[in-house]
Amino acid sequence: MADGILKVGQITNSAGSGNITIGSGVTVNVNRPAFHAYSTAAQSIANTTWTTITFTTEDFDTANAFDTSTGVFTVPSGRGGKYVFYCGAALDNVTPSRFLLTGYQNDSTERLATETGSASSYSAINVCGQINLSAGDNFRFKIYQNNGGSVNTFAYRHLVFFGGYKIGA
Repeated sequence: MADGILKVGQITNSAGSGNITIGSGVTVNVNRPAFHAYSTAAQSIANTTWTTITFTTEDFDTANAFDTSTGVFTVPSGRGGKYVFYCGAALDNVTPSRFLLTGYQNDSTERLATETGSASSYSAINVCGQINLSAGDNFRFKIYQNNGGSVNTFAYRHLVFFGGYKIGA
């Protein structure tokens, strides 16, 4: 068989049921596309302004669908479906009374959110959830704080990160 796409309704073993064995060197593309990015540089977050978080470095991006310069994941053509996204953010040595992290679909529809009131110095928040997206949709996370002035995010990969993966049709 030439390289291509095999489409079948059912696969069984030679007895007609049971498990099949996938040979070595075969790649099974489950939970794809998938990506994980993080920050290695502080980002300034203005007071009482929703700001898209950018992530400077990718650990992996199976479909080149995440843009580190904009902080935006765009669903590739033909890859719409259910996705899980997760994000973490931390502010560097500030104590805002409100600290929010929200995921947006197509930059306008709020889909995932978390908030902490009375944050403490070096506060970190995380959010994770599942949403349904169509090909061409994009997803990003924005951060909000009200410290009274601009503050910086932490420049540490384990505190400021964004990732996601497809889980189904």
